[in-house]
Amino acid sequence: HEGPMTKEFYSEYLTTTPGRRKMLYAMNPNKFRKCQYLVRFHEERGDKVIIFADNVFALRMYAFRLQRPFIYGPTSQTERMRILQNFQHNPNCNTILLSKVGDTSIDIPEANVLIQVSSHYGSRRQEAQRLGRILRPKPRAGQNFNAFFYSLVSTDTQEMFYSSKRQQFLIDQSYAFKVLTKFEGMDKEQLDFE
Repeated sequence: HEGPMTKEFYSEYLTTTPGRRKMLYAMNPNKFRKCQYLVRFHEERGDKVIIFADNVFALRMYAFRLQRPFIYGPTSQTERMRILQNFQHNPNCNTILLSKVGDTSIDIPEANVLIQVSSHYGSRRQEAQRLGRILRPKPRAGQNFNAFFYSLVSTDTQEMFYSSKRQQFLIDQSYAFKVLTKFEGMDKEQLDFE
């Protein structure tokens, strides 16, 4: 999904350092609102959602604002296991957030929705691993199975360049995808940062 940055964030983006630019497009309030909307939408459907954010500051902010558990480098093994068990078996825990530690060391076949809010852009291996997270699950009894992969991108930023590389990778791997600029019904929701 592609969408603009807020006016304030974009003004800052145009005048700041490259490192700070990455932080601004990861923390874009419009991107957060879209993520919040997608979490609500998919949890209401009964889906299991993983949000990936490689930017640790963004990961922690998204987890705090969404009030969902997160796993990143410093998370103890005991806490990781507790969060994962809860995600896998508790019907009230339908969303978790992961940093890049989730790419290689965590297996979560229950998840069928992946929302990427920031990533080490351009890594094809990472993209393949993340897609594998949601394409492995088996259908739930009596339901058709659908897997969803969303990559939220701030338009008119360097993030768009990486997004086009990712789209080419998806085409090369024979995946179908759509570029969305709007989610139906999102304007009727009460979301943060309005």
